[in-house]
Amino acid sequence: MSSLFGQISDRWTYDLLPSHSDKLSCHRVNCNRSRQWTGVALVSAVAVTIWLAAASLRRRPYNPLDNYQNINLLPVTVGHSVPPTMSSRRAIVSSLYSDGFAIAVAVVGHSARTANVSARLLLPYLEERVSEKALCIVRAAGWEPYPVPFIPPPHKGQDIHRRFVDQYTKLNIWRLDQQGIDSAVYLDADTLVRRNFDELFDSPFNFAAVGDVYGAGDPRGFSLTFNAGVLAYRPSSAVFDDMRQKMEIARYPLKQAEQAFLNLYFGGTALLIPYTYNANLAIKTRSPVLWQRLADEMRIVHYTVLKPFLLDGQPSNAILNAEEVELAIDQSSRREGGFFREEVAWWQAAYRTMMLDRGHAIRQCYL
Repeated sequence: MSSLFGQISDRWTYDLLPSHSDKLSCHRVNCNRSRQWTGVALVSAVAVTIWLAAASLRRRPYNPLDNYQNINLLPVTVGHSVPPTMSSRRAIVSSLYSDGFAIAVAVVGHSARTANVSARLLLPYLEERVSEKALCIVRAAGWEPYPVPFIPPPHKGQDIHRRFVDQYTKLNIWRLDQQGIDSAVYLDADTLVRRNFDELFDSPFNFAAVGDVYGAGDPRGFSLTFNAGVLAYRPSSAVFDDMRQKMEIARYPLKQAEQAFLNLYFGGTALLIPYTYNANLAIKTRSPVLWQRLADEMRIVHYTVLKPFLLDGQPSNAILNAEEVELAIDQSSRREGGFFREEVAWWQAAYRTMMLDRGHAIRQCYL
């Protein structure tokens, strides 16, 4: 007990009373004023800190539902029972805006065929950007390419990230009703089909997508906004025309391009479907346990964090040959200390399967 009191007395000590010499160097009135000003400054600093913290809480990150604008009058559902759609009136659709993604798009299409998804493979492309060699490769994998016009970003491209300048061209996929398509699933070029997803074509909803995910360290985490890399939707030229009109007047973060616009346009009426339909690699960085739970049921994997088909992980307009593709795969499998080695192996297996099946026709495109 005495030792305890000793410790307390050691911690709680008092300052010595000022000596005569202290009085000479600091007059009592001046010292009191100094202490008063110090106290005022401390209280002011605390008040400013509290005010700034409160202000930061008031400034919430942009959310399309918090900032909703009533620009989409499309019903949530088709409005009647939906009979199964004939395979000839279904479409898997992607996009090709440069030669450098031709191999990736070919793998997406062939992987869908391998999974026996019963739909046409329709590929909009930018005619002035894509070579005949690239078109030959995607045709060999089963795609039906067709040219579409470039859709420039609104507000003359103000604030848009340079990687997304072409992405509003994606809105052309809503015009597939002109090609006799009633139901479609859009897949980004950096996706891979692992299992059949025919059930998406018979959904009664006009629009469905998967919630977005941001990697470990990003405070946004699992988001209520959706990722635009996989979309299940009902093509409609009327909806396309409406979106084109609303692009210039809608208010949303321009940097995120068409994904931000679509989140505003469909955010209040979209059906959010499970992560198995857009298994974003960011999920694994965020929650490896969840990733493991989803692995056996993944329909579509989305290679957002790395691209197994790009040398040094960098976009290029060049079409890689077989040796370069294998090198890109090897590089990707080593990134992040091999954290995505298994997922890269999935893409590699799909690529090799495509080359075994369609390799002769694809190699002819290089001649």
